[in-house]
Amino acid sequence: MKKVFTLMTVALMLLFLSGNVEAQNREVEFEHASWKKVLKKAKKQDKLIFVDCYTSWCGPCKMMARDVFTQDHVADFFNSNFVNFKIDMEKGEGPELKPGWKINAYPTFLIINTKGEVIHRIVGAYGADEFIEYVKEARTEDKNFAALSKAYETGKRDGEFMFSYLRALRLANLGKEEARKANKYIASLAKDDLLKKENWNIIKYFMKEPLTDEFRFVLVNRNRFAEIHGQKEIDDKIYNTFSKKIESFQFFYPGNGREYDKAGFDRMIQDLQTSDFPKATELIAIALKNEYQRQNDWSKYATVIDGAMDFALLKNYENQFGYFDSAASMIAKASKDKELLTRALRWATYAAEQEGRVEHKSGYLATKAKLLELVGNADAAKTAKIESDKADKAAEKAGTKIISVPMMKLGGMKPAKKK
Repeated sequence: MKKVFTLMTVALMLLFLSGNVEAQNREVEFEHASWKKVLKKAKKQDKLIFVDCYTSWCGPCKMMARDVFTQDHVADFFNSNFVNFKIDMEKGEGPELKPGWKINAYPTFLIINTKGEVIHRIVGAYGADEFIEYVKEARTEDKNFAALSKAYETGKRDGEFMFSYLRALRLANLGKEEARKANKYIASLAKDDLLKKENWNIIKYFMKEPLTDEFRFVLVNRNRFAEIHGQKEIDDKIYNTFSKKIESFQFFYPGNGREYDKAGFDRMIQDLQTSDFPKATELIAIALKNEYQRQNDWSKYATVIDGAMDFALLKNYENQFGYFDSAASMIAKASKDKELLTRALRWATYAAEQEGRVEHKSGYLATKAKLLELVGNADAAKTAKIESDKADKAAEKAGTKIISVPMMKLGGMKPAKKK
């Protein structure tokens, strides 16, 4: 009886241990042999090669290794369909293979056939399921990067194909080539062809420049596009395209022979002024605020902010109170003119009174307090500061306090001297 009990105990322990082994996460099995041996193994097994091109310092590379390649379904997919090869591009064979593989960022993932030809490339870190979908395209003869590139070179240009090709260029981190070919394709279309459903995704994802005849066609024919694709879809595209352009003007820094495109900025404002786009005035107010700040023209700057407030140009803008607060704060820093400071105080007061979120209200009240101090109203400044502190404590209690984190200074650091 004791012997039977012992055998049962051993059997249960073995069952428990085997269950634990099975419960452990499987991982993508990477080869660590030479590239020549990996290629030879792929030929023997008649499999494509999945290559993880990484570096020791690359954070996204580590994330993929830790969080994606250790998931069971990811491991099963790659281990059954590929010979997997992981290589540090700065060590061993890495520097020798890098030029031929045209690696320009990390992580870069390559799919290579048994002839050693790169047929697909993916740059960047992704979630497991999304990444698998991108890799699956490599196994589709007409969807992998090499096939799409060959089809493009032979003259294929229909909308559905061009979307797939431009998307593949983006996945491969070939941004300049993507932009050049997207712009060339869009410019080649007859204007009414822009309305075709097959071209909408190209417009939506790859038309980035508002200062073109093609974008102006979209803007002027906004309602025609909306009938096909929906009002929100087209309005979001128009707004986001202008916003990105406004941002590029705002953060333009001269250098390397580049000059500020003032004529382009003026054309953009004119296009917005003559359009019937509902958010045109909002975009103009944001653009002109940035432009006069760039020029340090505080008189015109204040006129724009006054107009935005008096005519409620930003009533539907999600960050309208932040707009007025930042403008008031800018004048407080940039000008000692009492008339300008008084105008700025009006903006700050408006933002503080209208804002309902205590975490933002605290900052707006602090701006108001600063301006009251600058115009010589010390008592009111003290009251505003008390109100700011009160709102700050309320935000902290609610767990919504906005914590300011200083930017890390990266310049001026030198490597340690070798002893």
